Amino acid sequence: MSQADASALLGAAIILPFGFAVAFLVAGATPRLRGMLSIVYGLSAAGVNLALLNGFLTANRVPSWASFRLTGFNFPVMLVLELLSVPCMLYAGFRQRDERSQGLLPASIAAATGMAAAAVISRGLVAQLLLWEGVTACAIVGLTVGKGDIRRKLVAFIPWLLGDVLFLVGVVLCGAWLKESSVFISPPLIAGSETQVVIIAALFLASALIRLGAFPFHFWIRDLLGRTDSSWSAFFLPANFLLAGSRLIITSVFLGRLVASNWSTGIVIAGLASIVAGPLIALLGASIPEYVAGMYAFQAGVLVTGVGLFSRSGLEGALFCLLVSPLLLSACMMSAGTADSLRGTRRFFRQGISARVAPAAFAALLISGFSLAGLPPMDGFVSKALVALAGFDRAVTSPFYALASGLILAAVAAAVVAAARALGGVFMTAKVESGAFNKPSPMEGASALVLCAGSFMLGFFPGVLLRNFIRAGSVFLFPSGFTGPGIVFLGTGAAAQRAVTYYLSWSETAAAFLLVSTAIALALYFAARAGRPSGEAGASLEPFIGGSLGRYGDSDGSRAPLLPRVAGRRGQG
Repeated sequence: MSQADASALLGAAIILPFGFAVAFLVAGATPRLRGMLSIVYGLSAAGVNLALLNGFLTANRVPSWASFRLTGFNFPVMLVLELLSVPCMLYAGFRQRDERSQGLLPASIAAATGMAAAAVISRGLVAQLLLWEGVTACAIVGLTVGKGDIRRKLVAFIPWLLGDVLFLVGVVLCGAWLKESSVFISPPLIAGSETQVVIIAALFLASALIRLGAFPFHFWIRDLLGRTDSSWSAFFLPANFLLAGSRLIITSVFLGRLVASNWSTGIVIAGLASIVAGPLIALLGASIPEYVAGMYAFQAGVLVTGVGLFSRSGLEGALFCLLVSPLLLSACMMSAGTADSLRGTRRFFRQGISARVAPAAFAALLISGFSLAGLPPMDGFVSKALVALAGFDRAVTSPFYALASGLILAAVAAAVVAAARALGGVFMTAKVESGAFNKPSPMEGASALVLCAGSFMLGFFPGVLLRNFIRAGSVFLFPSGFTGPGIVFLGTGAAAQRAVTYYLSWSETAAAFLLVSTAIALALYFAARAGRPSGEAGASLEPFIGGSLGRYGDSDGSRAPLLPRVAGRRGQG
């Protein structure tokens, strides 16, 4: 592909979401048109971005359009963001609600996608700030859609706005004190003192930690999840993770290049707080919002710790976490939202439903939960393993980093238990009485499963990311042999390198075995189903947990039903 073609595709990838935002505002109130627009958006966005991927990998020079330019760091972030919007748009477009402003939420998602994509590939701080605030405005518009007190939603949104304010102050001071307006600032500076540089770095770092929901800031993730529609949460919170995470990594480059003191220990301690607290919050939580907030904080902790290690494998683990965690978080929020709508409550062990009612939600909650926890061989394991290996590498400078790696492994075990508990708290194993029940629409369940399928593929073939994007992005941020005024960027140790090489070769063999086994299992399953009429399915607990479809009460009294159940209507999952 030529350079001109790749540049044209980059422009199309940025402009396309805004065109669909207008289309949703005009025609999104009609359910059929909204569903059709969601499908067309998904096909268009996926096609354009996959073609852009081909152009990025094959073009002689890095594609650019207007003032935007792709790099080994920002292109993967943009690509994940744009592809994440596809299942989120399908999920939002096919969920039926009673509100009149049906097209407003998909429109806000589309517009936010375009602004966020432009923000991550922007080369100027001011342009990035303006686009960042555009995403915030779209998120606020999306909050107005759906039931619930808008004032309570905005109160839960205040930490997001606080993170924006800190970023704004940092950008203003960067221009006033340092006379700099670039996203990646390189020495020598023409103005500014060491103290001023440290203040700006601290503002950028605090903004990223708040927006990432790192402990103890996880509470705002929990509050928003408890008060917003899952269609909003499934896009805006994972997109927020991408934006804030990329800002955190850029801040680490700022620290490495300009700050004459080593902040590694402090950043790692901040990350470890989330790594330890996140799984415990998820494990001890009494509701889905608490569980997801804990898992969200856990991913943030892994990202922060990987960045703070200032090493090759640590940065690669952080980049891997940045790219895969939003997909897993979105799938988790989608499946949990579907199940909670059917149950009428978000609390665990209250009004559990059979997995036969929503098998896609059951599978997505299972896969996303264990992958977020870091259970091998899923993709969530790769990022946590890389960061843990980097900690052991860094232990040659201080035993503290070996302790950090040990805490990561312990947190993985706690997170696996939390994921299993959440699954049991939502789905029941006992058979229920048969009766009418509104099942979710097929597209609603398929959206989460597509993300989980991508998770499986990246877990079994992590080399796709590592070889094509992660390592290129890592070298772009910190070139080989980098030494800053306060840190020495460590390479990957021999033991860690051997472990990664072994996993890459082993995972592909395991993937082939699993794919063949899955194909055989599916063939046997459909053969068994063909030999047994569907009317007899309720007599057995297999192949899914639970029995036949059932009718459930409204709520446990602690929370009103999330959505009304109207007999004969579909897609209210």
